[in-house]
Formats: sequence, structure tokens, C-alpha cells
Amino acid sequence: MLASCPYSLLALVLKATPEAMRERMLGLLDGYKKGLVLEDFQQLDLEEPGVSRISVVEEIEAAQRTITRAARVLLDEGRTRLPG
Repeated sequence: MLASCPYSLLALVLKATPEAMRERMLGLLDGYKKGLVLEDFQQLDLEEPGVSRISVVEEIEAAQRTITRAARVLLDEGRTRLPG
């Protein structure tokens, strides 16, 4: 499921994800996609001067919603399933 998400969205979401979960998510990506996500992740500066904390949070939440919608589509289409 993560492989179908744009890497820029994943990088943004990972910035707000605890390290243990971040490592788990990165472990699910192939080497190329993982490299792209990490590159964007390292370039993101959420403490950039002039950018309000509220807009950063809103952007992260929008990225999370986009990924959640993508997961729902994959589930509805039967292209993935939840473990268990």
C-alpha cells in the first residue's frame, strides 16, 4: 500500500511519525522508493522561519488523509487486505 503513495506525501507523514513506526514503514518500501522518501524526508524543514505551525500541521493531516484514502481504494478494489 505504501508503495502506491507519492514519496513526497510519505516523507511529510514520516516527519510526524514516531521513530519506531517510521522505521517499520520504511522497511516496507523497496530500496529505490525508500531512497526517494528518505531524500525528501531529510530536505523537509518543518521549523522553517515564516511558516506557521498550524499550516504545517494542516499539511501533515492532509497528507495523512490522502494516504488513508489511497489505502481505502486498494482495500475496496481487493488489491490489498488488512493483516489478521
